[in-house]
Amino acid sequence: MAGAPPTKAQPVGRCSLMAAVRKVLIQGAGIGGLTLAAALGQRGVQVDVAEAVGSDAVLGVGLNQPANVLAALDEIGVREACLNIGFPFEELVLWNPLGEQVAAIPPPDGVYAKPSNNAIGRPAYNQILREAADKAGARIRTGVTIWEMHEDADGVEVELATWTGKRTPPIRDAGAGSNRYDLVVGFDGVRSKIREHLFGDKYAPAFTGSANWRVTLPRPDYLKHIVVAFAAGVKVVLTPTSQDDMYFGLVTPEPGKPRHAPEDFLDLFRERTRPFSGRLGELRDSITPDHTIVYTPLEYLTVREPWFRGRIAIAGDAAHTSPPHMSQGAAMAVEDAVTLAAALDQHDGLPDALDAWYRRRRDRALFVADASLALLKQENGDELTAADHELLRQVVPNAQARLFTEAY
Repeated sequence: MAGAPPTKAQPVGRCSLMAAVRKVLIQGAGIGGLTLAAALGQRGVQVDVAEAVGSDAVLGVGLNQPANVLAALDEIGVREACLNIGFPFEELVLWNPLGEQVAAIPPPDGVYAKPSNNAIGRPAYNQILREAADKAGARIRTGVTIWEMHEDADGVEVELATWTGKRTPPIRDAGAGSNRYDLVVGFDGVRSKIREHLFGDKYAPAFTGSANWRVTLPRPDYLKHIVVAFAAGVKVVLTPTSQDDMYFGLVTPEPGKPRHAPEDFLDLFRERTRPFSGRLGELRDSITPDHTIVYTPLEYLTVREPWFRGRIAIAGDAAHTSPPHMSQGAAMAVEDAVTLAAALDQHDGLPDALDAWYRRRRDRALFVADASLALLKQENGDELTAADHELLRQVVPNAQARLFTEAY
């Protein structure tokens, strides 16, 4: 692909005999887990995926796919499918609180092909990745989670359990046997049980003091880029996710991490967007009780030591999660996945493969997490550290230039 990074994983449709692993278990069927399942399956690896949440779970609203993640998705053959169903665009547009454009920021040039961005609905994105993993031969089970793991020099013995919801403990499958794997990878989110298995209670997500609100609406003809506007400490983000749809997002201070009742979401959304008018006010006023508003407290976590122990590893939000201020959080999970598959392909031994993968990913992923948090703190007027000030010397366009010009 023209403009692709210089180091690529195994081409789609061509199997390889992996030296490091033959059978892998992935906990988590989100963006990163499904990407890894597809990448490994395309190389002839036997892949099982365990997803605790059922297939009918809410997968979120939407997100942006910057050029670097589109290149990574090309490695598993789904770039064009994402572009076809999503909304490609170039510029980031700034509006004032009256809904009037005041600036347009062009994307930086880099090593990746155009378009520079593609926004997409989260359920559609998940479906594309699920189909790629299925086609690659991955076996995906929903409503299950890891019950026990026992590792020895030759593998990991894993027993699964049924999981029925956030407020109920897993239920051990009566009479269930165990399966043996060469590698277990946790793409199981910010509250990762795999991370807890590796590191105990050493790492826990920290609340940033802010939260994200998002609601899907019909896309007006004038919305052809991501739009950002600020007023009274509230950040509005409008994102076209297809030719038909968009989402209206907010980032708001939420001191004390309140647990708002879902029945209050609409009134709270309207209250927080009261300073906005014009097109922004019209979009706000179009939201009705029939719309689903998603409210997510924003958290931050970084694991600053190797993301693996023996034959068990973590990636994506389990290893590094942050506010969405660089539109790169999900992209980092995809990059984690394709580079892990490449490392397993390129190294004869598992320890060497995991070490090479971690060293390749560490600085890039932690830069995104740290810079995203610094941007949020700056927007909120929070106290900044010397490290924050250094990161903020690279404002968003320059920070993205770094991500667009470096190969993942």
